[in-house]
Amino acid sequence: MAAPATYAPAVDEEMVAEALRSLGLLQGAQCALARILPGARDESDAIRAYILGERPHLLKCYDLETLVGVVRAAIARGRQAPELEEFVPS
Repeated sequence: MAAPATYAPAVDEEMVAEALRSLGLLQGAQCALARILPGARDESDAIRAYILGERPHLLKCYDLETLVGVVRAAIARGRQAPELEEFVPS
């Protein structure tokens, strides 16, 4: 008998939330993000839906795909290993 398939979400919720937070775009809308993510095909789809639903005022100044690119770049930075070790005094 085959092992049951495991569910892997299409979008890493923590990475998207952290990227939006680092850009100041998540303030007051984390619940909205949680509702959007389950239906998203990928990170770009989730970011588009979030901006269109929660931050449409940004589209007066910025192209949607530019904003998606900025958030994806923040996600990529978050996935990289830190360059410096954090100092924690004992």
